[in-house]
Amino acid sequence: MDFEIPDEYQQLVDVVRRFREKELMPLEHHFLTQGRFTVEERNAIDEKARNAGLWALEAPTELGGQGLGQLGMCLVLAELWKHPAMYALGGNPEPALYACNEDQRKRYLLPIIEGERKSCYAFTEPDAGSDMGGMRMTATKDGDDWVLNGTKTFISKVDFADFVIVFALTEPKLRSHGMSVFLVDMGTPGFSVSREIPTMGDDWDPCELSFVDCRISDAQRLGELGEGKRLGAEQLSHGRLKIAAYQLGIAERCIEIAIDWARERVTWGKKLATRQGIQFMIADSKVELEAARMLVYRAAWKTDAGMEHSQDDFIAKLYATEMAQRVTDRCLQILGGIGYTSETPVQSFYRQVRLWRIGHGTAEIHRWMIARDLLGPAARD
Repeated sequence: MDFEIPDEYQQLVDVVRRFREKELMPLEHHFLTQGRFTVEERNAIDEKARNAGLWALEAPTELGGQGLGQLGMCLVLAELWKHPAMYALGGNPEPALYACNEDQRKRYLLPIIEGERKSCYAFTEPDAGSDMGGMRMTATKDGDDWVLNGTKTFISKVDFADFVIVFALTEPKLRSHGMSVFLVDMGTPGFSVSREIPTMGDDWDPCELSFVDCRISDAQRLGELGEGKRLGAEQLSHGRLKIAAYQLGIAERCIEIAIDWARERVTWGKKLATRQGIQFMIADSKVELEAARMLVYRAAWKTDAGMEHSQDDFIAKLYATEMAQRVTDRCLQILGGIGYTSETPVQSFYRQVRLWRIGHGTAEIHRWMIARDLLGPAARD
């Protein structure tokens, strides 16, 4: 494979870097001590990002976005995620929303791009995540309406959302092949946020959603009946590539912090930078980061080229998340006790990465899917 980073992408990354340094870095200590940004604080950051031209980067130009490809997005995200706040630039619809019909575009898709509405998607259930066949939530036709019943769990961005993209079984006997997608507005009778789920991560307390005889019109069905499995697979594949890109920024920032510390910290009369054990940890971390970077860029490049890329997404996400876990662990070790405190973002990055080794499919699921692709039918006997 032969590719290079276009100049316009590098220029965009420079804009993102300046935005991060000017708008996000001054808030880092506040974020680390509070563990999150409020909705109001994130909205204020959104407005500053929009003023900087960092809005709807990924959305198609024909819909008012900037049409940035996946390689460009990965470069942007790797730069942005050198800050621990897990901040994502706005105006980029979830992939499933591109299945909207004309009326739905006006009500749901375009308002996302224009910054007037926000969404989240509800896929995971107590018994279903990567295993789509374990889904239990149903959508039953009743005249011109659908009645939703079930529970969704570990759903992110609920506190920001104006509506939820909900995956449910319309033909339960077909399991995942009978799954469809619906758009449910917040405040719809029968739909409620059951609870917030406390986690070990900063700024990530997902929610459990409850649907009890929640009635919506057929106009809120997204795509064709039974199309949920395809839309879900596209949603997850898209997310895996983004998650892999996050790890590049996380690892690079941690390595930078560890290097600065090793140059300054003195033990037994010598700087840590002179210790071979420290040198090896930094060298191993840099090598693994660059290997992950090539895997992520290759997957993004193939996506932009219209090539089959699902296997590449699995590989990139698997390697990048496990790389970032090793790197954050080494860097925290280099910093010693200070690395365990909220004085530095390394401990926050360490906990974040632990989530990404689970979200959008565990590392074990990724290994299984990679092996199944390589072995073919023999893996299913």
